[in-house]
Amino acid sequence: MFYNYIINCFNFQALTSKIFARMFQIQLRYFQYILSFAIFAGVLISSQALITSCFVGLTIIWLTEMLIGQFDIRSQQYLIVLTVLLLSFSSVAIQSIYSNINPVGLLLSCLLLSITYFLFQNDINIYKVGNVFIILIFAFVINRFTVTEIFQQDIYYISYLYLLLLFLKTLATYFAVQFSNFQLFFNFFVVAIVFIGVSSFYSFNTLYIFLAGLTTALFTTLITFMFVKIRLEYELTTRLASQIYIFDFMLAFIASLYIVDSLNVVNGLF
Repeated sequence: MFYNYIINCFNFQALTSKIFARMFQIQLRYFQYILSFAIFAGVLISSQALITSCFVGLTIIWLTEMLIGQFDIRSQQYLIVLTVLLLSFSSVAIQSIYSNINPVGLLLSCLLLSITYFLFQNDINIYKVGNVFIILIFAFVINRFTVTEIFQQDIYYISYLYLLLLFLKTLATYFAVQFSNFQLFFNFFVVAIVFIGVSSFYSFNTLYIFLAGLTTALFTTLITFMFVKIRLEYELTTRLASQIYIFDFMLAFIASLYIVDSLNVVNGLF
């Protein structure tokens, strides 16, 4: 009888944690759209600082959302979420203070700190640690990418791509394209068409536009699929809303720009 009471008690606590995580995710979704609208406002008033801060904020919110699906922030596990967020933001903070610091060494230092931290956690399994490392690396890379010189030079170009893709992805999610059999094809072709279409208005070489556009589209599709696989391992979210995949796609696109080095490719610099 006492055993059944304990089981029911823990099941109830798990249920409330899932409800809390779900409510928190809905609130974060509002902030994501607010920051996306702020990017549009930044384009209108030609404010690079506003656009840059919005991209960093979107990355931090996305990382927070990914973490709260696996860690109960109503318990001591909130320290894990806070630690990972601080490590991801370090690529912006430290880069701003010490511009000559080696980003690879900084990333390896963050991963080493993360491994050391997880060694002292008793209730964290290896799968969660692996997921945290993956999303931490992507958040770290994207945050650093937003403060690099090449991003700042093409910040309006990237903003046009981002806003147009966000509009099309939101529209596609509304019409349930996200869950159709053509999901991967849609993700690939929407990036390729938008990238090539917007880039054609610039004085870029046509061959470089197609090379960068198709490669970026391929990596965006693969990274988005990987993010979806990570979300399917959520413990504190009973179901995933269709809107949750929109910003996975948007962050995957920004990461692909960095991985493919698309901004250098379209400028003819390999």
